[in-house]
Amino acid sequence: MAVFRILEATARPGTIDRVAELLVQQQQEVVAHAEGIVFVQSLRSGDRVLAVSSWRSVEDMQRYLDRPVTGTFYRALPELLMGMPSVRTFEVISPDGAGDGWRSA
Repeated sequence: MAVFRILEATARPGTIDRVAELLVQQQQEVVAHAEGIVFVQSLRSGDRVLAVSSWRSVEDMQRYLDRPVTGTFYRALPELLMGMPSVRTFEVISPDGAGDGWRSA
């Protein structure tokens, strides 16, 4: 079943550029090359950031999360953020019951 993972956070004053740099680096160097990635995008609005990724399966996403480089990324965030980031995972709802989110017309 396809899943989306959404990270949402607010940067501490003066750290938004570093937060954005970390997100883009992780996106380009790690997430974009991970097995099972379908889509990844990082967004910024003032001092807020949003990172969205879509995965073919929960297992693909979990393999990415289990990588040491991913742990390093997540450990670097708290000192740059106001509180902990909100991280949520959503399963794709599919009208045909397949759950992969992709249908041919």
